[in-house]
Amino acid sequence: MARSENLPVLPQAVSEVMRLADDPNSNQKELEKAFEQDPAMTAKILKVANSAFYGGVNVPTIGRAISFLGMTSIRSLVVGISFQQLSSSRSESKQFDKIAFWRHSIASAVACRVLAKLKLPAKGEELYCAGMMHDIGLLVFERFVPTEFDAAVELSIRTGKSLKDAEQDVLGFDHAEVGGLLAERWNLNEMMRNAIRYHLDPKSDPQHGETTQIVASAVQIANLAGYQGLGAVPPVDVQKLARAIGLPAEQIAIIQQVVSQEVDKVQQSFNLAA
Repeated sequence: MARSENLPVLPQAVSEVMRLADDPNSNQKELEKAFEQDPAMTAKILKVANSAFYGGVNVPTIGRAISFLGMTSIRSLVVGISFQQLSSSRSESKQFDKIAFWRHSIASAVACRVLAKLKLPAKGEELYCAGMMHDIGLLVFERFVPTEFDAAVELSIRTGKSLKDAEQDVLGFDHAEVGGLLAERWNLNEMMRNAIRYHLDPKSDPQHGETTQIVASAVQIANLAGYQGLGAVPPVDVQKLARAIGLPAEQIAIIQQVVSQEVDKVQQSFNLAA
């Protein structure tokens, strides 16, 4: 399963859009050309850009959409739409709750964006994308080894073990490791690859500790807000979380409230593109 040829493939146009969004020397014309490779994605972006969610402004072309929304917001939409499509396929897993998974992913992404505003403003949309995709390894598990994945989730729930430990017991590796492989195959930038690979243990990230810690903390805030991941979710120590991210403990509660308010709005924007 973990062999690269068996991992899901990110559409070429989506890969190109993400590459261009990461390239400070790229321009809007290049981004428009990338969208020409994927008319379906272009239509989805235009549908969202013309929606009441973004003010109901008339946006007739992808060029106008890029100008209106900005390259970083376009990337976030592309990532969210692609991720939603990946997680919407039929699953043989009995334990994989697609709705809970999707809402946990959105909540983690929103928390990443809020934390980034406070800690690393220039990385806001990049961290938003990393938060959205931090659990992509679970999509590989539920698609390729659903029986073993179900056994790991059941073991976690029955014993109180973390899902990571239960996966290690059943499969010999965990979803963060597989997610890191998938991020490499998709040619995500190094920061995003490391955030996915090390979000369960941010101190192990040898190069991007601060950004990976933001993603790991965002996941915990999503759990606090009631958008929990799969398996047994241990109680969040708010004081410890606050120290890890370098914020006052009372600010965690404020961020939690923002996440609760924003999740439905963000989900609505992606549902519009369906």
